[in-house]
Amino acid sequence: MKNRVETGSLTNGPIDLVLSCVDNYSARMTVNAICNRVNQIWFESGVSESALSGHIQILVPGETGCFGCASPLAVAEGTEGTIKREGVCAASLPTTMGIIAGFLCQATLKFLLNFGTLSYCLSYNAQSDFFSSYKIAINP
Repeated sequence: MKNRVETGSLTNGPIDLVLSCVDNYSARMTVNAICNRVNQIWFESGVSESALSGHIQILVPGETGCFGCASPLAVAEGTEGTIKREGVCAASLPTTMGIIAGFLCQATLKFLLNFGTLSYCLSYNAQSDFFSSYKIAINP
């Protein structure tokens, strides 16, 4: 993957940014390590297992905290592998996924076309239609 980030553009040069929506912490930490190693901007997104909340993050090496700076509570508590609950299917509420995907696309366009204000971390709660926006600080 590191080689793809460094040379995977249409012109065989470095890509402009990485977009992701993976479903586990391990994969996010792999992308995080590679992007940090090659100084690559990364737009990360995710939806909760219940599909009742989601987020996008814009991670800029040296400017914002990386994904490892703010580990999810489930990882900090060592319960990531035990979160999966029988009978819970995030696909039962695809609107939240569509909303998060739309925010990720909008942030990407704002970045590439240089307009508007980027929210470095934007969270959405579908149950209460609540949004929060903040910037994750670098954790030395």
